[in-house]
Amino acid sequence: MQALSQTPASATAGTTPPAPGQYWPGQGGVYVGICRGEDGQPPRHIVVATAPEASFTGAWGEYGKDVPGAKHRFEGRTNTVAMAAAGSEIAQRVLALQIDGHQDFHIGSQAEMALASANAPELFEPGYHWSSTQVSRNGAFVQGFEFGSSFWDGKDGEHRVRAFRGLPLESLNTLAEGPDAIFSEGAV
Repeated sequence: MQALSQTPASATAGTTPPAPGQYWPGQGGVYVGICRGEDGQPPRHIVVATAPEASFTGAWGEYGKDVPGAKHRFEGRTNTVAMAAAGSEIAQRVLALQIDGHQDFHIGSQAEMALASANAPELFEPGYHWSSTQVSRNGAFVQGFEFGSSFWDGKDGEHRVRAFRGLPLESLNTLAEGPDAIFSEGAV
């Protein structure tokens, strides 16, 4: 399998985010707000993909297996890359998405899912949705959007999956300088 980049893409259109819950032209979906970083990572603008292929059902996978790198509460991209490397089919499917010219989608982390639940619950179908945040070798965090409930469930169960994007705040401030000015090699 090809090595997956954890480097997010820059904003290429619409450099001012809309109000939470509104479609962000050129960014692949609806803006839901800002999620803080974790372990020294910067905060990010969070977008929930709206294309039909960005929403599907599947098992988190890797039941009974600890997936190193997939326990981040705020870093969905990092978790999703770790899941895919461990063989998770839902993670591989989300990472392969290309929407609005972007191919940097991930499964939302626990915090990203909570942010989406608070600011745009109407975007999600009824039922629980997987997050990319693993709690143990047998369980991962799920989020319900009808009533805002959340809990941990067995990774072998089937739930909805929804693709998210994270755009670093500073990418919007330095867009005029070009993508090379925004990211250095190995940035997450």
